[in-house]
Amino acid sequence: MSLQIFPYSLVRYAGLHHQLFDQLKLKDLASLLIIYNKITNEKEQLKNSLCDALYPVIKLQKDDKVRQQIINIKRHIFNNKRINFDHVYLLPEELQKDLSIYLKKLSELTDLLNNHALKFDQEQILQRKWLQEISQLPELQNGLLLSSPLLYEQLSSFIKKDSSSFKQKEHRAAFSLARYLSRMAFKTSPFSSFTYTGLMNLDTACSLQELQATHQVSSRLKLNNAIFEYLKAILKKHPLLNEHLLLKLNITAEIKEDKICFLSNFNNVESFQQINANGLQLMVYQYLNENQYPVSLKKLISDLIYHFKEPDHESIKKYLLKLVEAGMLAMELGFSGMDQKWDHKLLLFLKSLTGVESSAIPLITLFENLEKHRLDYQLANSAVRYRLLQEAEQELNNTFATLQQEAGLPFYTSVSERKGDQESQETATFSVIKFVPYYFPARNIFYEDCFTTENLMLPESKIKDFVTKTNQLINHLLPLDVMRKERNKMRDFFLKHYQNNESVALTAFYKDYYFYVKKPEKENELSQEPDFSTLKHWKEAVLVKLKQINHADKNFIRFDNHFFSDLPNDQDLYKNSTAGMFVQFADDENGFSGVINALLPGMGKVSGRFLSLFDQKVTESFVQHNEKLYPDKIKVELNDASTFNANIHPPLLTNELELPGGNNIYPPAKQFNIRGLTVRYDSEKDILTLHKEHLELYSYDLSLESFYNRSNLYQLLAHFNPDARVSLQPFIQLVDQFYLDKQPEPAPDLFVLPRIVYADNVVVRRKTWRIKTATVPNKEQLETDFEYLIRLNNWLIDNKIPGQVFLFLRKRAYQVKSDEKREGLHDDYKPQYLSFDNPLLIALFKKLLLRAGHYITLEEVFPKPDEHVVREYLIQWYNN
Repeated sequence: MSLQIFPYSLVRYAGLHHQLFDQLKLKDLASLLIIYNKITNEKEQLKNSLCDALYPVIKLQKDDKVRQQIINIKRHIFNNKRINFDHVYLLPEELQKDLSIYLKKLSELTDLLNNHALKFDQEQILQRKWLQEISQLPELQNGLLLSSPLLYEQLSSFIKKDSSSFKQKEHRAAFSLARYLSRMAFKTSPFSSFTYTGLMNLDTACSLQELQATHQVSSRLKLNNAIFEYLKAILKKHPLLNEHLLLKLNITAEIKEDKICFLSNFNNVESFQQINANGLQLMVYQYLNENQYPVSLKKLISDLIYHFKEPDHESIKKYLLKLVEAGMLAMELGFSGMDQKWDHKLLLFLKSLTGVESSAIPLITLFENLEKHRLDYQLANSAVRYRLLQEAEQELNNTFATLQQEAGLPFYTSVSERKGDQESQETATFSVIKFVPYYFPARNIFYEDCFTTENLMLPESKIKDFVTKTNQLINHLLPLDVMRKERNKMRDFFLKHYQNNESVALTAFYKDYYFYVKKPEKENELSQEPDFSTLKHWKEAVLVKLKQINHADKNFIRFDNHFFSDLPNDQDLYKNSTAGMFVQFADDENGFSGVINALLPGMGKVSGRFLSLFDQKVTESFVQHNEKLYPDKIKVELNDASTFNANIHPPLLTNELELPGGNNIYPPAKQFNIRGLTVRYDSEKDILTLHKEHLELYSYDLSLESFYNRSNLYQLLAHFNPDARVSLQPFIQLVDQFYLDKQPEPAPDLFVLPRIVYADNVVVRRKTWRIKTATVPNKEQLETDFEYLIRLNNWLIDNKIPGQVFLFLRKRAYQVKSDEKREGLHDDYKPQYLSFDNPLLIALFKKLLLRAGHYITLEEVFPKPDEHVVREYLIQWYNN
């Protein structure tokens, strides 16, 4: 088996250069800490010596009043309080000299703190001014327009505010801006205009250190396809325009005895339905079953009307719309919102109605204007972009409101008027049965990707060596295949409920499997995560092997091929035919290495969203590589009713599987209908297989969205291929368990989990500190910001925590719901870069701690930004 790296890899670039933050560092912090700690230690030694010397003096006193006065002096010295000098004369002359020396040292420390506290406050004012200046960067402002428009609108007043007189409003804005800017400079997520994407190729004559160039960044704007779904919901209710929509029979509909049976899917909520096979519904079934292509509602009514003695257009139409709501009929425009060119096809559809339906004219004007706004936006500055978004918001909602009025539907005229289910409003998902009004704010009309057309080159030999080792690691971890448990469960269910050689219709198998297995699991809230109990022997063997490692410490634990060579390995493991990873590379005095941020499926699953940004040859290459896999099988791409924008991608295979309610993107000739598929048991391989007559099909989930968020049928079908999906997290948890088992009970407030390295240079996990939040230094009420800076950095030094870290308020791998004292915000799981020699980021840290749960997680920053440009690579490969 040979490994072939896909020739085009994606690169995610940080939106800002990390050097932007260099000017905010306190340059003399290290020496200042040394001086402060030296003076503090000297002061403490003098204090302790003085207190020890006062003890016998107090004991020798005969006069109780004098004794108490000296005790008070000793107590004030010990507690660092002001001394009553009226009674110092009571001390022996030698002790008075010692006290004078101590007070000078105390004064030296006080002067140091006061002087630097003043400088620190002035530095913070300068940093606020820096923040005001940097807030004018177009990279930031353009990103805020579509991610946090409220913050964007506050920028003007924030920038004008005197940096020495910030109030609560400005401090809140500064907090948000610091988060955005630090993520832009030190992280390669999220996508959009905060980062940009490019391509990478391999070359034999380059090195990682040569890659420091800046790039010309372009913007690509697309219409949010929630607009399409919402318009479609309106059109279905519009008394005139709905007659031009197309109707087709539910692809699963078939007559069984005297019933028309079918599987309906409304926004990925599936249900098996049946209605009587008689009357008008039977006529409709027979008519559409015989027609190869969908027909308009208007034509279907006109063709059916001749079968009635007293033709009634409206009655037939009303009944047909009920069949649509029941799911027996699908109502569409002939293309889906997952089509990359849905907006262009929509305009063509609307223009075909010119002269027929006057209600289409405002819609044509709207989408022509939106297209103009889209093109203008990509070349405009932030102020013009803001205006374009406001115009688009007004035009879109006004046009839709008029259309909704014509259809007798409720509507909103502003965001503040929105009512009803908030989740439905925020995600803009709409029920076929019940229309939910929505007002599109400016931020939800477009979404943006930034990219560069300049290619990056990486050293071929080093990358291939790294990928080969990673592929080897994946093969060792195949027992942790996240698909394995469900595949075995499906197989066992089939063998229990059907004859071994029986061929069962896919819809029948899905219905039975959902009813007897998945539905009870959901009702009992059983986890969909991999079940380690089935791998108990493998897990125990790994823990035994970990105990035999003699070079494991708090900093590193290293594995190689030999560690896994004699571990238990089942025979029914699936294959690692294609895979991918997000990785960051480093090349320094320690050699070439990489940190795997995530293992991914192959076949372009994650790359798909971005392929339209680049040359068509990249997409064509993916299709060619994918079709070489299992050439004796039919490979089909899955889809369902999801309208998630990030799922939009060009076809990555030759064929597609058509599901009920699905958003197809392949030509009709390349679609396989689910109704003709059967499930069989392959006794030789001990697996279930999917068939179209004599052809075996492999079905693939190639969208960006997790298949756990898809319809139940989609999730089931994603298991009908031989590819494993391996996550590093279960193995990391085993390593962590090994280290935690060595800790006393209860676990300490702060414990260290090491950097995990495979084969010398494949970093599986960065070094991590798991810390009880209550033990992290908080700023005390009377403490100055400078004193807190000193105390925090000393705490870091005492615990051997580096000055640069990524903070996770809630690390998903460790989070226990019952252990959390508050729910937190939706993005608290994201890593936040911190540098503790940066006053701006320390202020950020203080506020973030207020939102933390019982524990926080810190991760080392590796590769280090000051040694390597912040960028992440999406590399995919094939095992042929």
